[in-house]
Amino acid sequence: MLTIEANKNNSYDLTKAKTSAHISKETVDQVLAFHESLGNKKTPLIQLSGLANDLGVQSIFIKDESHRLGLNAFKGLGASYAMSRQLEKNSKIEVFCTATDGNHGKAVAWMAKRLGKKAVIYMPKGTVSDRVDAIEREGADVHVIDAGYDAAVKKANDEVESFKDTNSWCLIQDTAWDGYEEIPLDITRGYLTQAHEITEQINDQKIDIIFLQSGVGSWAASILMYVLSFWKNPPLFISVEPHSANCLFRSIQSRKRVSVSNKETTAMAGLDCGTVSTEAWKVLKHGIYGSISIADSLMEEAVRILAHPLKDDTLIKSGESGASPLAALIGLLKSNELDGFKKKIKLNNRSNILLINTEGDTDRSNYERILSSSQ
Repeated sequence: MLTIEANKNNSYDLTKAKTSAHISKETVDQVLAFHESLGNKKTPLIQLSGLANDLGVQSIFIKDESHRLGLNAFKGLGASYAMSRQLEKNSKIEVFCTATDGNHGKAVAWMAKRLGKKAVIYMPKGTVSDRVDAIEREGADVHVIDAGYDAAVKKANDEVESFKDTNSWCLIQDTAWDGYEEIPLDITRGYLTQAHEITEQINDQKIDIIFLQSGVGSWAASILMYVLSFWKNPPLFISVEPHSANCLFRSIQSRKRVSVSNKETTAMAGLDCGTVSTEAWKVLKHGIYGSISIADSLMEEAVRILAHPLKDDTLIKSGESGASPLAALIGLLKSNELDGFKKKIKLNNRSNILLINTEGDTDRSNYERILSSSQ
């Protein structure tokens, strides 16, 4: 299998994408005010000049979400906002339930504890103990099932449906399907705080390409929604996924939403999803310029690079999913076979790149293993 694959989106249409992605300033202000009430602090935007010079691009900026809300990942922004909105509509809720590979479940458990509610979390087969323990420390009941992520989502939904008559359970899932759109949309809106911060921090700095990792696609869609609504000159958006769960990559290839079976495993747990959210697809199918699929070996190289910065660059502690955009950038720059794709996205020594480290070392044992490995 190739270390990296890339394809241009033949359905790319910025006019259609802007129509699907549009959000109002009032919506953004509401989300910002809510997160301010939680004590949210702006996470750092870090320029890695040494790395940019080494890779042969103009500039690299990384938004570091390992500092977000004390959760070591960005997911608290979406879960907290959606849960608060649901409680406003239904005061009878006593239990919040979700399926997760780790970060989203921890966020749901954290917010449930703040609200004085119970959290029940379903996790897929192969979930590492560090991520289970982190959620249990937030007071949640955790169940690791003997199947993959999509099956865990179904299990969580079935559990909530079994209590439908009491109206006391609420499913907080970031992927949407027919008949389940409202909560995933609120989760996506919750992520807008991050894009707003980036906009303030970037200021007048030109950004040419944003590499966005994608699981079910809700977070990636939120970045497109904000940028396409408020930036005068939007950059190109490139999606990044692991080979074993590249549902957006395959959907863009097929020009329709398709699922992939996760028969192989990836350490990029937050991206280990087999189906793109229906609501996210509405934005991504026209807004993503190109998609990239990578091997775990590239991700591990990126984790090590961020942990061992070049002179004067800042050390960034990045988890597996968090390092994937840098992995894609490195893979592209190294690949002669993808010179055509690089020309299409104008990736060269004048390129200004934005990456987002969505998580810190959420699997600490694997993080240490990666750092101790040379390959």
